[in-house]
Amino acid sequence: MGGITITDTHMSSPDTPHTATAAGGGWQVSWLPDRTLDPNQAITAMVIASIVGGNGVPRADDPIWLHLDGWAAELSLTVPSAVVRASEPPVADTRTGRQRAPGVPFGSSRPCAHADRAFRGTKTY
Repeated sequence: MGGITITDTHMSSPDTPHTATAAGGGWQVSWLPDRTLDPNQAITAMVIASIVGGNGVPRADDPIWLHLDGWAAELSLTVPSAVVRASEPPVADTRTGRQRAPGVPFGSSRPCAHADRAFRGTKTY
C-alpha cells in the first residue's frame, strides 16, 4: 500500500484512482458520490479504496476482511457493497466534471447492478 496523501482540500493514493475532495460542509469521495462525509469518514473511505485498489479484492480467508467489515460499518455500508464500489474506477460526468462510480446515477444511493446480483444470493456465470 502506497499510503494516502491528505491535504486540507484533497485526499489521494497511488493505489487507487479514487479521490476525496472537500466540498461545502464536508467531503465528497469519488466512489460514494451521493454522500457528504465528515473528514474521518472520508479517510475511512480512502483506506478501503486504497486497500482494494492496491491489492485487489482480498481472498476470503484474508484477515483484512475483519478490518474491512469495521470500516464499511463506519460508512453504514456492507463489506460487499463497499468493496464492489471501491473496486470500480470513477467515471466523470461530462456536464459537471464530478466523478461517480459506474452504474450509480447521480443523486442515487443504489449500488451498482452487479453488486445487487452478487449479494442477493443470485449467481451469474
